[in-house]
Amino acid sequence: MKGTIIKCLQEMVEKRHSKESWQQILNEAGLEGPQFFSLSSDVPDTDAIGLFEATASVLGLSPEATSDAFGDHWVNDYAARVYQTLYARLRSAREFILALDGVHMMVTNTIENAHPPRFDYQEEGDDTLIVTYKSQRGLIDLYVGLARGVGRYFSTPMQVTKLGASQVRIRFL
Repeated sequence: MKGTIIKCLQEMVEKRHSKESWQQILNEAGLEGPQFFSLSSDVPDTDAIGLFEATASVLGLSPEATSDAFGDHWVNDYAARVYQTLYARLRSAREFILALDGVHMMVTNTIENAHPPRFDYQEEGDDTLIVTYKSQRGLIDLYVGLARGVGRYFSTPMQVTKLGASQVRIRFL
């Protein structure tokens, strides 16, 4: 997993909680001592997933609540700042959701060892998308949190429902 994900997680924890909480998370995840994650560094998936699990444990959150908090911070704070040009061209929650597969491919095309999740979309009526999440990492809950964050960013009421390990229904209300 790319370091940018972990940098965002660290930023979220330090802003919403404390630097001490982040250090506790590192310790619980077995990553003791000072850790530096650059945006393009490769973080072993086991370490990255361990950091998300430790975040839930240290902060007393469920895995789903941790994913929602991360998704909200990623979309509304971190990525909005880091990827300003992308945000400038996307005009709605639906457009943003539908652009994610292409954005992942564009952003990671020149990054060595990048393996971003891929998404397939199926229309289910005028107001609903079925999104198929394709990744070996099994982080569908992070996608759910990100989708909810997109709804908040665009002030669009959305119902985001995990249908299983690889599918999400997004209903635009």
